Amino acid sequence: MEVDHASSIEALVQIFQKQKLALQAASERKGELPNDRKPRETLVREHMRSYIQLKSVYVQRRNMIQQSFVPPSYLPSTEPLQALKKLYIKDLKLETHHRGGCMLLRAVTPPTFMTAAVTIMEDEMNDGVVFQLYQQRNDRFRAAEEILRGDLPRAFSPNRYHDDGFVLKGPADSETFIEQVKGVYIVKEPYYKLMNDGNYGMRVDHVSDIIFLSLVDGRVPSCWQIPISESRKIVNELKQEGNLALKAGRMYEAAELYNRALESLPTAEETRIIKLNRSLANLRLGRYDQALEDAGELTAKFQRSEKGFYRAARALYELGKFQESHDALLSLLAVYPNCNEAKEELSRTKLRLTEQHSGYYDFSLMYEGSKLAPPHLDCATYLGPTEIGPSNGRSRGLFVTRDVKVGELLLCEKAFAHCFANTGEGDSASTIKLLLNTHTDRVFLGTQADLVTEIVQKMYRNPSTISAFTSLHHGEYEPAKETEVDGEPVVDSFLVDRIMSLNVFGCPRTSREAHFDTEQKRKEKSYHTCGFFIRASYINHSCYSNARRSFIGDMQIVRAARDLAAGSEIYFTYAGPNPNHTYEEAQKGLKSWGFSCTCTICEHRKATKNGVTRKRADLLKDLMSAFDDSKNPNLPKAEQILSALEKTYSAPAKTVPRLALWVPYSLLTRCYQMQNRHEKTVQMAWKVLESQGFVIKRENPASTSSPFEIEHWGLMNDFLVETWVHLWVAYAHVARGLCDKVEKCARMAYKLCVGEDVTFDETYGRMAREAMFEGVNLGRAFVAMNV
Repeated sequence: MEVDHASSIEALVQIFQKQKLALQAASERKGELPNDRKPRETLVREHMRSYIQLKSVYVQRRNMIQQSFVPPSYLPSTEPLQALKKLYIKDLKLETHHRGGCMLLRAVTPPTFMTAAVTIMEDEMNDGVVFQLYQQRNDRFRAAEEILRGDLPRAFSPNRYHDDGFVLKGPADSETFIEQVKGVYIVKEPYYKLMNDGNYGMRVDHVSDIIFLSLVDGRVPSCWQIPISESRKIVNELKQEGNLALKAGRMYEAAELYNRALESLPTAEETRIIKLNRSLANLRLGRYDQALEDAGELTAKFQRSEKGFYRAARALYELGKFQESHDALLSLLAVYPNCNEAKEELSRTKLRLTEQHSGYYDFSLMYEGSKLAPPHLDCATYLGPTEIGPSNGRSRGLFVTRDVKVGELLLCEKAFAHCFANTGEGDSASTIKLLLNTHTDRVFLGTQADLVTEIVQKMYRNPSTISAFTSLHHGEYEPAKETEVDGEPVVDSFLVDRIMSLNVFGCPRTSREAHFDTEQKRKEKSYHTCGFFIRASYINHSCYSNARRSFIGDMQIVRAARDLAAGSEIYFTYAGPNPNHTYEEAQKGLKSWGFSCTCTICEHRKATKNGVTRKRADLLKDLMSAFDDSKNPNLPKAEQILSALEKTYSAPAKTVPRLALWVPYSLLTRCYQMQNRHEKTVQMAWKVLESQGFVIKRENPASTSSPFEIEHWGLMNDFLVETWVHLWVAYAHVARGLCDKVEKCARMAYKLCVGEDVTFDETYGRMAREAMFEGVNLGRAFVAMNV
């Protein structure tokens, strides 16, 4: 929804065709046992050349666009490891998923990292293979070199490589280099393929298909194990080294050292201390489930550690379990009343519980948080008066549990995952990715590829979050039935991709910022930033929506756009209704979601005869010509044509909003405002609202000063705020007693569009009062804004 679809761009169509031809050529070699594999030494040399080149240009990579292809989908391995047969590189067949097999491999180079971590692996027979591991984050706690544990030796320097041979000189020769790279892995049911550059390689898309082995693991061959002096380190030495790594911010290394310490037969007390230390590393790595487990029992009877209580509470907080976190902190303070960290955390947790239970948010603080990069806010989710239920023709939907009024907060949801694209200049600029799926012919431009990785990593690190995500609609894709094997979660990257593509939201940094974009910026604006919101994903589409969504950072705000009775289903638009679209064009725009819209707007389009459609288009063309002279528009002609255009609609506007009318009526409203013709401004503003389905009861419809009531709020869009403000200023001249009522409507429209009304006075409110009391022409002010 509001993400960057780029599937129709000619250059991308050509890329699609080229990739499809490459896939077809590769498929023709399926099952082939190649006899021209490159030696390990050649693969290492070629990889290191690429590694050094990427390192040398890394600082210059700003605002790059990277391409990422989604391969043909395949299921993750769900077989227990003991049931798999050992394979070697020489056994691998092209374009084949080696079901029933597994491989023991060691990384012999540090990885490059673009859309995947790429390294060279070897097996016990000294054969090498290009290895690609997808869905990996290059985050602040882990450099690219650590993703596959391909750390460079301390003696290594890129300057020691010669272009003609890439041979290490001095004490760190090539073999020394290779032997110091320590990553050992088991790859389950490996996928061997012909790569785009003509080489052969192994690709792993499911993070649960690779097992990272400790170097003291009994499955590691003796020739690959760490030196005996290292393996015989006592528990305390490993714990101390882990503590040093933790202090230095090397979280992955710290967690690995603590793992080794726990494998070295510690005492019960040593185990407790090591796990407490590891819980801190896991907290910082986003492994909140494991951090919670490491922290130990959450009762005073079993938990005697202040650190354990506190870290358990922190893990629960990060998992969104604020009540449990609150209770843990109370238990902590009951035993350790002087713990200041717990007191501060308790205050923060109470704020989250207030948000969660009442829906009260400090929007000013939220805006401050949205200025960060990434704009990830410390807020809780408010589920409001909503529940999930069966929806006619749409499987499930979201419904209101009680009567609600227009503007009421239905949902305020923290993103399950959110990827921010900073498109600024210099060091703050982001790399933008193209995610191309040759099987669905869809292209996303933005951070959707990163979002898949974020979701995969979150679920793999925190299995407790998996079921909420995988229960969402995923089209016709059939995932694996098993969700766990050998005590570890099974995470299907292709299932994540399917669910993400059907439910992803494009997100402005704030809807308020987007609301005030100029018309040109609106056309050029691309929501590279995207987020995934589980509860909001249950809201189905209707062109005639009854709710509005808006964003502040990684929070989505959903408000009722009209009064709703208990049991009503909530709808918002996935793609806003275009007044120029035919029925076929409207349905084509919704095709990627796999449904046809049956709302009243679409049904009216479908029933409208071609002759009426053509007549409406001709009238619109003539109408817009009346505004060709921006300094002296022909307003009588415009009103005359609009009157004829209204007659092309037969259904009441409340039932079917007249989409083609609101833009010209809005232009007329602004023009009359610029001419200070206040009664005409009022008349045209009401026309705008009525064309959008608003039902306004007036005691005397012929009088511009007649009191009114809004009986039904129609289809909302951002430009209607301007209409209400024009009414507000005009009524200051023709019926000042009605100004307060119109101001409230203007404020409500603003709240629906940007999510809150606390900033209304500093924007539209200021403009309106300048027009009323300082003589500023409001119409010209809007023209100057070019909105």
